[in-house]
Amino acid sequence: MTHAPTRFGGNPCGHDSDYLVAMVPAVRSDLAEAHERTWRALASAGTWFSSSERRSLANAAMVAMWSTDVETPDDDGNAPTAASRAAQRLGRGFPHVDREWYESVRDEIGPLAYVELVGLVAVAAAASSLRRAVGLPERALPEASGHEPSRVPPPELTDATWNWVPVAAPADRTAAVVQALTAVPATFDELWSLADAQYIPDAEMVDPKWTRGTLTRIEMELIATRVSFSRECHY
Repeated sequence: MTHAPTRFGGNPCGHDSDYLVAMVPAVRSDLAEAHERTWRALASAGTWFSSSERRSLANAAMVAMWSTDVETPDDDGNAPTAASRAAQRLGRGFPHVDREWYESVRDEIGPLAYVELVGLVAVAAAASSLRRAVGLPERALPEASGHEPSRVPPPELTDATWNWVPVAAPADRTAAVVQALTAVPATFDELWSLADAQYIPDAEMVDPKWTRGTLTRIEMELIATRVSFSRECHY
């Protein structure tokens, strides 16, 4: 099945998790509900981006993900240009992200906004990819809620050995992929709320025999490793 790249702003294809379950009964209800929360969050205000900015950035990332055009698509003007272009590059996956590029974006939008942007693109990619994988049509993003960023002060931050971005102190006490978004707690919670349902609950990471009764943990990690390798994941 092929899909033409599109703006994710047309008429919605369904409005809640019941739609996903009804169209694809094999999708667990808790997973459908987690994706519904994620979809709403993409158009809700975050810590450092407003609702309209987050909606614009999520859209930019998803359009870039599925576009075969190597040129940078035009953004809609609702988010800072530097953040929009960064979302497109993160969504597309190339050119590869390196430290020099990260530092240039960080200097333009700020380190905490960059952390939120990475989390936003990650959950947008997961939500969009699941729909394509199960053969569902593109779904419009909700209208922006109209709220401004909370600008909640971060926790005590420190530099990390394992991550380029600042993280909540103390650093390097847990896996790099786990601590990566801790500088913006709302973004961290948003990602792991989805990951708990889509992958494995954070608290169960240490149990090599954990299962939902479907795939074994070994099978899950085999798939995750294969996908990570094919995507040239840094970790």
